[in-house]
Amino acid sequence: DSRSPSCSLWEWCTSSGTPFWASSWAYVFYIITSLAIIMTILRYYALALREKNKQRIKTLEIEKEREIYSAKIEFFTNITHEIRTPLTLIRLPVEKLLKLTQGNLLLNEQLTMINKNTNRLIHLTDQLLDFRKAEADNYTLNFVKTDINELLKELFSTYRPMAEEKQLSFSMEIPRATLMAYVDPEAIRKVFSNLFSNAIKYAEKTIRVKLFPFNSEDSVFHVEFKNDGLQIPTDQKEKIFEPFFRLKQTEKFAGTGIGLSLSRSLTELHKGTLEFKPSKDNYNYFFLSIPFHQQHEMDLEEFELIQADHISIPGTAGNDVVRDPGHLSILIVEDNTEIAGFLQKELNEKFNIYVAGNGALALEFLAKENIQLILSDIMMPVMDGIELCKRIKTDIHYSHIPVILLTAKNTLKSKIEGLETGADAYIEKPFVFEHLLAQINNLLQNRNIVREFYAHSPLAHIRGMALTKADNGFLEELQTAIDKNITNTDLDVDTLAKIMNMSRPTFYRKIKGLSDMSPNELIIISRLKKAAELMIEGNYKINEVANMLGYHLIGNFSRDFNRQFGMSPSAYVKSQRNESV
Repeated sequence: DSRSPSCSLWEWCTSSGTPFWASSWAYVFYIITSLAIIMTILRYYALALREKNKQRIKTLEIEKEREIYSAKIEFFTNITHEIRTPLTLIRLPVEKLLKLTQGNLLLNEQLTMINKNTNRLIHLTDQLLDFRKAEADNYTLNFVKTDINELLKELFSTYRPMAEEKQLSFSMEIPRATLMAYVDPEAIRKVFSNLFSNAIKYAEKTIRVKLFPFNSEDSVFHVEFKNDGLQIPTDQKEKIFEPFFRLKQTEKFAGTGIGLSLSRSLTELHKGTLEFKPSKDNYNYFFLSIPFHQQHEMDLEEFELIQADHISIPGTAGNDVVRDPGHLSILIVEDNTEIAGFLQKELNEKFNIYVAGNGALALEFLAKENIQLILSDIMMPVMDGIELCKRIKTDIHYSHIPVILLTAKNTLKSKIEGLETGADAYIEKPFVFEHLLAQINNLLQNRNIVREFYAHSPLAHIRGMALTKADNGFLEELQTAIDKNITNTDLDVDTLAKIMNMSRPTFYRKIKGLSDMSPNELIIISRLKKAAELMIEGNYKINEVANMLGYHLIGNFSRDFNRQFGMSPSAYVKSQRNESV
């Protein structure tokens, strides 16, 4: 064949010399082959498109589920915040009525039930808020060396009355050796509490808690909670840890379905595991595993601070230590060496720290040092924190110093007792350090705002800086003394200290602590404030006011007034007249 081998099948079939039937069948073959190729391509394209759409739909479903889940969490969180206010409003009158109806057994019993369930609802709202923080990775943990044995024993004692009320066999097995692990005490307490509570809630007859034996080579400790009663199906062993999931058989029991989910989240923040292990002996097994050590630990035992009755911390408590004059001074009053050491270590970068082992030693420090804030435990030997706070707030020499009380006693009565002594804040142990630091900064900042307002507001009265009755009386007496000697150009620290019946150092510390000014600066500002008052009355000219207050040169008076209040005397008088129009 002389034709080119590169010609197409159709060209070959229709060329001259080819029979008609051959060219027709070839044409049909060509069409069928082309259609088959096209159909194959379309089929593969359709399959690819279908698979792509499946993936897209799956992705959209996942995103939608995530949005629904987030919306649900957000909804419950918002509802929780809304619920807490009315719950508080319910609890307050109920507690008041409980005190008034102690002689009426029937009424008291009903009110006790209301109070109990109100507190339970508050506990549930706390749990939901904790769960939200854990889900959003906003739950910060402080890993402190903790006695796990003692923590389990404490919770076992707490939950034993509940088990006895249900007539359950409730026992716990703990090895003799003390287990010390670096955990967040508050978070691990919540994990244990949820597991104790669930075991009691769903048990029929028996609950067993076991802390497994350990040795020095172990890196993880294990705690087992088991109870009889309703058996959790094997195929639901992971579902029970999902938020808001509840077995149909447990719907008759009170609950929200977030306890196990929260417990697992807090466990995972400890790099541990919480699992449900099915068994054949009609028991539900919850197996908790937590590492002994964490990446960031607070080793408080390295601080051996107490020597006799006085805590001595290197670099802080000694009188020969060079301190930063730009830092405020804080006195820590704490007889626990670990807590005192931790607070000293964390606060030392921003403040000058002094430490005393009890209230009596703290008063000795206050007589010698200029302290801006006191951080005190309540339970201490010799003199406790309550007595120390009473002494401070009723002593004119120290009443201006803010006091934060730290305590492990979290009962309402102990909180009321602490605040009634005049404490500026009350923080429970265990506390989050960021919360404590924020409280410290807040108190100091509020004091500065009050001082700045007094210093730069011409008509602000000096008693506005008073935060206690003792301070108010002191400032009133001080203002009277300054007013009586307002024209005396020789009025100074020594004269005022003598009038106020104080030694010069004590008087200086008191004025500095209240106003953050020296007594001489306070005298100058008091004169300028008196000048503003006289000028507003309109009975004297500006130069006459200046002469009345000991300024022989009007230029010096205008300079001091402008420097203190940001405007000249004439501009101030004009602004006040415009405001009164």
